Amino acid sequence: MPVTCRNSDLVLDVRDTTPATEDIVNKYDTFLDALCPERYAFQRDAIKAALRFLVSAVYPDTRALAVDNYERNERLRGRYATLADYLATFPLADRRSVSLDLATGTGKSWVLYGLARILLAEGLVDKVLVLCPSLTIEDGLKEKFLQLGADPNLKAILQELGAIHAGADVKSADTDILPGDICVENIHAVYERTGSSIENSFKGKGGRTLVLNDEAHHIFSKADSATKRWLEFLANPDYGFRYMIHVSGTPYIGDDYFTDVVYRYGLKQAIEARVVKQIDYKLDQLVGRDAGLQETWHNHLLNRERLAGRVKPITIIVTEKIAACVRVWGEVVEFIADKEGIGRDEAEKRVLWVASGIPKGADGEYVKRLIPQPEAVRRENVRLLKSVDDPASPVEWIVSVSMLTEGWDVKNVFQIVPHENKAFNSKLLIAQVLGRGLRIPQGLEWPVMVKVNNHERWTPEIENLYRDVLEIDNCISWGWHEAGRAHAFPLHNLEYTPVQQTVEKKAKRAADPETVDFVPQARNWEEASTYRHSGRVLTLIENRDTFKIAEAVRRLKIFLNDKDAALSRRWSSKRLTEFIRRNLEARGYPADFLSLENLLRAQQAFGPAMREPGTESPRLKWAPDSLKEVSPETVHRQSVSEDAIKGHSTVFYTEDSGEALALAEERAVWDGMQRAQEAAATVGREMLNEDIRRLVDHLVPVPRGAFKTPWSFLVASSEPERRFIEHLLLRPTLFDGVIKSPDRGFYALPYSYKPSTKARTHSRTEHFNPDFFLKLAGRQEILVVEIKDDGDDSNRNRAKCRDGLRHFRELNERLEREGLPWRYTFLFLSPDDFPEFFASVADGGYRRWTSALMGELATA
Repeated sequence: MPVTCRNSDLVLDVRDTTPATEDIVNKYDTFLDALCPERYAFQRDAIKAALRFLVSAVYPDTRALAVDNYERNERLRGRYATLADYLATFPLADRRSVSLDLATGTGKSWVLYGLARILLAEGLVDKVLVLCPSLTIEDGLKEKFLQLGADPNLKAILQELGAIHAGADVKSADTDILPGDICVENIHAVYERTGSSIENSFKGKGGRTLVLNDEAHHIFSKADSATKRWLEFLANPDYGFRYMIHVSGTPYIGDDYFTDVVYRYGLKQAIEARVVKQIDYKLDQLVGRDAGLQETWHNHLLNRERLAGRVKPITIIVTEKIAACVRVWGEVVEFIADKEGIGRDEAEKRVLWVASGIPKGADGEYVKRLIPQPEAVRRENVRLLKSVDDPASPVEWIVSVSMLTEGWDVKNVFQIVPHENKAFNSKLLIAQVLGRGLRIPQGLEWPVMVKVNNHERWTPEIENLYRDVLEIDNCISWGWHEAGRAHAFPLHNLEYTPVQQTVEKKAKRAADPETVDFVPQARNWEEASTYRHSGRVLTLIENRDTFKIAEAVRRLKIFLNDKDAALSRRWSSKRLTEFIRRNLEARGYPADFLSLENLLRAQQAFGPAMREPGTESPRLKWAPDSLKEVSPETVHRQSVSEDAIKGHSTVFYTEDSGEALALAEERAVWDGMQRAQEAAATVGREMLNEDIRRLVDHLVPVPRGAFKTPWSFLVASSEPERRFIEHLLLRPTLFDGVIKSPDRGFYALPYSYKPSTKARTHSRTEHFNPDFFLKLAGRQEILVVEIKDDGDDSNRNRAKCRDGLRHFRELNERLEREGLPWRYTFLFLSPDDFPEFFASVADGGYRRWTSALMGELATA
């Protein structure tokens, strides 16, 4: 019988840790640290997962990777009866072709850019081709790539690493793509013969080309006729593409998850990390179109009131087809005109309908009856999407088609309304619809929520699909429990601030720029092709923002002043104006305006002149600053799923632990777990099925007198942690309180390490939360314990131990200077150390005692 696989069960494990692979994967850590901020560390992990496969000598193609995982993964063998069945799900198995699952709003563009720059720098490829399903997405990718390319620090790091291609020009396929170039194009351009360099630039050169596919679900979607030739292009032997990475926030073919994913940062992870909005899924709502719109309107007004003065909220309504989209748009316009007492013309400014094209046949005729010149209006609406977040934009409502190839980058969505069942009846559609409202506007504090307001009558049909997409498990939460207040104690930490360090390299400052590598620019490009031209989507020319010279100079002046005040003083507005016009005229371009791309190139031209003599790109370290107190009452509630408890996690609890569960569904899950415990006691553990036995084995009741924690539950996420807690519970008189730290966000301290043992690898800085804080009985003294497996002496652990000891030494010195009595002792322990550790606590010798693991970590 086939087993049910979670998405995470299908993720391919690239098991190549050979020195050759590790050297390349870790070589670019400094570049990735500069590209991806600490909060977005998952972007670095995604890039490294893809890179590991692309450079691996263990896996010559995706087929080899799939075979290895099928042999090792019991879940895969349970889902696919034969290896042949499994391999049939890989359309590009004979290439190095894998996917990355990155939830919408988590910064896929940074991952694409990072992969492009690293593979060019390493010389694994000569060119990069980035493909996407629409011109709007193409515009967004180009703008982000150009902004990242304007950062001189990134180029300097790659140069220091000996990059074969340290720089990378971002181009379209209307010009030849040369070695070191990144070509960004919408997929329709690859089918065009006229004006496209795709064939000349890439035919027969695929073995030295990296192809990056954005919104990759369009490649494999059977229903997506607009992009059905995408896969044919990738597989075309005339091109011979070998290296391909597909990126999507919705990696589904209908309800089936991609089988070639090598890294997954799913929606649930992104929500828990507060990278995207929390989804407030509403199950109880009125039935009927008019009633539904009334409720939607009410929610919109509440959002307006709640966000007044900060953000203009947007509601989106999602339909299945374009004709329905235009019809619903008209209904919403009439409704708003009536509710707000305004004319229809004014109401139409507040409601935008968005579709990827105008249908043919009867649906097309219907749309033309409702909207004169619908293609021109559609293109204008797509253009207006770029500015709907702007407070000056009147748009508050968007009516959209669910399978929309046009890209969105709208952050102000706070309500999503699937208008009909078919817009929300597959995992792909649900993931796409939810993705429209995930991005968080700048300046809002968590929790930031988006409501999903669908008809109640659909709930039984879509609930399981929805739960799968959001990975809603049977969970119980843990955190502050009032019954454990007596065992709470304050914790002290140090605030860290970045301090810039530099590395000497250049003897003198680079000269001020004389030239700029401007690219061709055209006036009114957007109006000429977007507002007036009707016909095929393929004829839509790239949209480019333009600036009058005075405005471009103003922006460039602000940029220089922000980056280097002395440089800004040398470059007056008059000098900048002459500089821009001279460079434009030298290339024969109109000299009375500047495109956005050329403005960014002008900024980039000043990069070398910003670096001080004798230095190169900046390096940062974290230095301790002020003292701060951390209260356990402020911890965000954590959760553990029933599946995790059946697997590797263990839950220790006491008789009143369940009282801290606030949600009815959590209480129901906990009651079910308790009934399983009772069944085991009544009929015997051996009479239960395997799932229940594993659950019972990982639920451990503890007498209240030994449960000295302010948390409702103590959750061990590994076997060493479980064994440590068992030791703690056997010695309740040694400690007044025990705090098991969450994995993130509670008590973090920085550490720097080199992933590779080779000296040329750059250090990277991350943060970790020590596992346990133990308050000694009757003393204002805290033992801080990090738990690891026996013999785990990795570079990362060496650095954690070294920097952890330094942190708590400096913390104790700060506490002493400020007259506070608390003191901290930091220890690394593995299971072999547990007996001696507790003996040292019992006899008071713990200050002089060192664990065997710490001895291993201290050796070079």
